[in-house]
Amino acid sequence: MSLRKRIGNLHGGLLALIGIAILSPDALLIRLIHADDMTATFWRVCFLTIALLVVALWRGVEREQGIVQAIMPGKDEILTGIFYAGTSVLFILSVRNTDAANTLVIISATPLLAGLMGMFIFKRSLPMRTWVASLVVLAALVLIVGAGFGGENALGDILALCAAFCMAGFLNVISARPKMDEVKGMLFGAFIATLAMAPAAQPTEVYGIDWVWLLILGFWVVPVSFLFLSAGARKIPAAEVGLIMLNEAIFGSLLVWLFVHEVPSKMTFICGAVVIATLIVHSVLGMRAGRRLRESAAE
Repeated sequence: MSLRKRIGNLHGGLLALIGIAILSPDALLIRLIHADDMTATFWRVCFLTIALLVVALWRGVEREQGIVQAIMPGKDEILTGIFYAGTSVLFILSVRNTDAANTLVIISATPLLAGLMGMFIFKRSLPMRTWVASLVVLAALVLIVGAGFGGENALGDILALCAAFCMAGFLNVISARPKMDEVKGMLFGAFIATLAMAPAAQPTEVYGIDWVWLLILGFWVVPVSFLFLSAGARKIPAAEVGLIMLNEAIFGSLLVWLFVHEVPSKMTFICGAVVIATLIVHSVLGMRAGRRLRESAAE
């Protein structure tokens, strides 16, 4: 069995968890870059565009497609790309303008936003446990953003909320359109993000080790993690993927804490603990519900 088929046979939750494990160093690497915000964002999405272009062309060769057919997005891919572009740009700008832990915990709003979008736009139903967990996360976010309102972290916190909205849209479109090509969508999004950031960037003002962090971000962390996340979103509801993504808030904040010595505020620490506890409870309830469904089907 090929590696692709083996990956395709994995459970959606495991695929999403692998994606989050790869994505977790994202905030730390962004923190380590010394270039200005716009330049760092430009190179991150530029390298991401190149990586995704290679993947799209490689897949096109496998499918015996021409270059244009391999990379040209359709209507669904364009919509996905717009959400992906917003996520890619807003996340890095948020990390650069607030505490990394704030950004990562605020991104936890993704399950709530994904649930709302899934219900009102894509006409999906959600289990009660997902709604309850999402509302608990929302309450934690209100406390974090409220604590920093009017301070130096305010802009970064708002950008994180916008990134969470874009991520929710990205996951919902992927989940609602299982036949779409997410690579084309991500490629389109990364390309328009690169064009949008180019006028404000200073591409030549990057030096030394910054190139290493940018290359790791653009060619590994971001594209590979989102490919796993989008694969997981095809198999389980977007809100469920969003809840699994809460693990990034844990591991990402821990990495920044250990390597950059950026200690989360007391409010962020408490709210993060609430989010972790909520995720554990939600996961246990989800496993029990799945077990009951399998037992009923077997009878």
